Amino acid sequence: MLRHFFKIASRSLLKSPLFTGLNVLGLALGLSVSILLLLHVRQELSFDRYHRQLRQIYRVILDMPNPEGPMERLAEAPNAVGPAMKAQIPAVGQTARILRHEFGKPAFIVAGDKKLVENNLLWADPELTDIFDLPVLAGDLKATLGRPSAVALSRSAALRYFGTELPLGQTLQIDQMKPVEVGAVFEDFPATSSLDADMIGSFCTIRWANNRQTWDNASFETWVLLGPGAERASVERQMAALLDQNVPKAEQNYSLWLQPLTDVHLFSSQMSSSDARPGDPRQVGLLAALALAVLLIACFNYMNLATARSQLRFREVGIHKTMGASRSRLGLRFYAETGVLVSVSMILALGGLFLAVPMFNQLADSQLHYADLFLPSNLAIMAGVGLAITFSAGAYPAFVLTSFLPKNLLQTSFRRDTGAGWLRRGLVTAQFTASVALIVCTVVLYRQMQFVQQKDLGFKPRQVLAINTAAAGESARLDALVQACQSLGSVSAVCAAQTYPGGKPSRRTLFQTEDAADGLDLATNHCGPGMENVLGLHLLAGTGLSAKAADDTITHVVLSRKAVEYLGYSPEGAIGKKVVCQLGPNAVITGVIDDFHAESLHKAIGAYAFHDGDTEPMRNLLVKINTADLPRTMQQIEAAFHATLPESPFEARFLDDVFEKLYRKDQRTARVMLIFSILSIFVSCLGLFGLAAFAAEQRTREIGIRRVLGASVGSITRLLASDFMPLIAVAVVLATPLAIWLTQRWLQDFAYRIELRGWMFALAGLLALTVGLLTVGFQGLKAALTDPVKSLKSE
Repeated sequence: MLRHFFKIASRSLLKSPLFTGLNVLGLALGLSVSILLLLHVRQELSFDRYHRQLRQIYRVILDMPNPEGPMERLAEAPNAVGPAMKAQIPAVGQTARILRHEFGKPAFIVAGDKKLVENNLLWADPELTDIFDLPVLAGDLKATLGRPSAVALSRSAALRYFGTELPLGQTLQIDQMKPVEVGAVFEDFPATSSLDADMIGSFCTIRWANNRQTWDNASFETWVLLGPGAERASVERQMAALLDQNVPKAEQNYSLWLQPLTDVHLFSSQMSSSDARPGDPRQVGLLAALALAVLLIACFNYMNLATARSQLRFREVGIHKTMGASRSRLGLRFYAETGVLVSVSMILALGGLFLAVPMFNQLADSQLHYADLFLPSNLAIMAGVGLAITFSAGAYPAFVLTSFLPKNLLQTSFRRDTGAGWLRRGLVTAQFTASVALIVCTVVLYRQMQFVQQKDLGFKPRQVLAINTAAAGESARLDALVQACQSLGSVSAVCAAQTYPGGKPSRRTLFQTEDAADGLDLATNHCGPGMENVLGLHLLAGTGLSAKAADDTITHVVLSRKAVEYLGYSPEGAIGKKVVCQLGPNAVITGVIDDFHAESLHKAIGAYAFHDGDTEPMRNLLVKINTADLPRTMQQIEAAFHATLPESPFEARFLDDVFEKLYRKDQRTARVMLIFSILSIFVSCLGLFGLAAFAAEQRTREIGIRRVLGASVGSITRLLASDFMPLIAVAVVLATPLAIWLTQRWLQDFAYRIELRGWMFALAGLLALTVGLLTVGFQGLKAALTDPVKSLKSE
C-alpha cells in the first residue's frame, strides 16, 4: 500500500512542476543554510567537552575594582595562588600554572640550521597533565615538564622543526636562553580546545617565575582540579580567606573566583586573556537566531505553497470519500506526498552542504568537516527536522481536508470560505517579519564595522611597523638596530618598546596617594625615546621620554589624560609630580598625552603610561615609515635587521593590521549575516512568487473578463499586488521591535557604538516592499499580458 501511495504522490507532484520545483528549491536551500549555521553553533558549544574531568576543572579569575568604569577582569593570577590553594584547601585536588612566553609574544627558535618563529609557546607545571587530557605520542610529558630546560612539542611542531614525529633528545635554542631538550611529543590540540600550544616548556625553567612566589604579579594562568563532590562556592570562600591570610586588607586591590572550563571559550572575550580561540556568546546567539529564522522561513514557505495547492484538491478528496475512501487512508496518501517532497529536499540540502562547507569555513573561520554531517547526533537532528516539516506541512490536507463531508467538498462556495487563506497570510507575514529583521541586523552590523574602521583612535597606526627583537639580548645590539633603521631615508621615527597599542602591556594600579587602598587600573609600557613621534600621539603638556643616563634613578612617566584626571591634576599641573603606580618610589610625571585607544572599541579607553623604568624588557622596535614605496623600504629594514641579528628570523607586523585583527570576528559575523540574510529573502520571495502564481491561476477568468472590459496592465498588476503588499507592510511594523532588541543586544558588546536610526528600519522596509512588489508584479504582468480569449476558456 505504501508503495502505491508513493507512486501516486510522485505522479501528483510531477503534474505541477513549477510549484514542486519552488517547494523543493526553497526547502532545500533553507535546510542547507540552517543546518550549516547550527553545525557551527554546535561546534562553538562543544569546546573542551572531550576532557574526562570537565566538570571538575576551573580557571582562577582575578577581579580588580575600577572606579572609572566596569570591573577589570583578568584570566591570570599571581604565581603563589595555585600552590597555596593546593596546600591549604582540601577540596582542591590539583593545580597547574601556565605562563605565556614573554606574556604572549612570539619566540625565536633555532633548531639545527632552521630559524623559525613560534607563536604558541607555554611554560607549564607538570600537574597540567593531571588536569587535562593530553594524548602523548612519545616520551613522558609529565616528567618533561618536571625538569628544567626541557620542552615537549606537538606533532605538527615536531615535523616543522625536525622533520620527524620522534625528535626525543634533540635540542632547541629559544631566544637568548640556554638550549632546551625535547623530552616528549603530544598530539595536536583539537580545534575545539580553548587551551592550545605547539610547544610546552617546563615551568621551572623560568626561574624568576618559579622561585619567587608572590601575590602581586597577575601574569599566570592558574588551572584547578576540584575533588569529587567539591562545591565551587565553598572553595571560593576559602580562596577569599587565603587571600586575607597573605595580603593585608588595606593592600588587597583584587578578588579571586573560579571560572568553569565549560564557560572559558564563550565567556572570556571581555577579560584580559590569552585564550587561543576565544568565542563570543552574543555572536553565537545571533547565528543561532539566524539559523532558526532561515529554517522557519523555509518551512513557512513550504507550508504556504502546500496549503495553497491542497485547496485545488477539494473536489478530488470529495470524490474519493464518496467512493468509500477512509479518512486515515487519505491522510496517509497526503503524508506520503509530503514525505517524498521533503526527502528530495533533504537529499538536495545534503548535497548543498558538501559544496558549502569549505566556503563557510573560509567565510566564518570555522573548522567544520564533512564527517560532522554524518555524526549520529547530527543525523538524528536532521531526521527530526525532516519529520517535523513533514508532519506540520502535511497536517492541513491530511487532517483538515479529510475531515469535511463529501457534499461540502464538492461545493465551490464552501471551498472559498475555508480558513487556509488566513493561514497563508499569517505565514507570509511571519516570513517577511523575519527577513526584515535580518536586513536591519545586517545594516547595523555593517554600519558598526564602518564606524570602527573610521573612528579616530587618538594615534596614527598607519605605516607603523612593529618588529620583534626578542633575540637582540644585549641592549647594544638593540641600539645598533635602532641606529640602522634611523639612517634610512624612508624612516621618520624609531622607538624601542615593550609592546604597542593592540598588544599586551603590563597591568599596574594607579593610586591617588601612597596609603590609598583602591586605585585605577593602569596599562604600562616600558619604552625608549620617541614613542610620541612614532605613534603620532598628542602631547598635552611636558615632554616625552628622552635618553636616560646610566646613573639616573628617577623613573620618568608619561601619563594619559584619563590617568591625570583620576589623580586630580590638570595636564600642566601634573608635570613634576610624583606618581604612585608600582614603578618604584621615584616615579615622576614628565609628560601628559591625550587619551588614545590602546585596545579595541569593545572596551572603553583606559589609563595608560609610558615609562623608562628598568622593569620589563623592550622586545619590540616600532618604526614609522614615510614612503609610498613600501616593498623597497621593507627590504631595507629587513636587511638592517639581519645585519644586526643574523641568527634571528625577521618577524614584523603593521599596527593597522593588528587593530584590524581585533575586529575580525565581528567582520566575519557581519559577512555571514549579509549572505544568509540575502538567502533568506530569496527563499521568502520563492514562496511569494509561488503564491502570486497560484493567485493568478485561480483568478484567470476574472482577469480575462477585466481585460475584455478595458482594464489596463497596471490595474491587473495592482489587483494581485493588493493581496500581498499589505502583508509585507504589516511585517515591517512587526519586525521593528524584534530588530531593535537583537541589534541592541549585539551593540552592548561595544563601549563605542553607533545609534540606531530610523532610516535603517525604513531602508529595510523599503527593500522588502520593493522585492515583494517585483516578485508579485512579475506574475501580475504575466497574467495581464495573457490573451483574454485563452483566459476565458479556462476553468
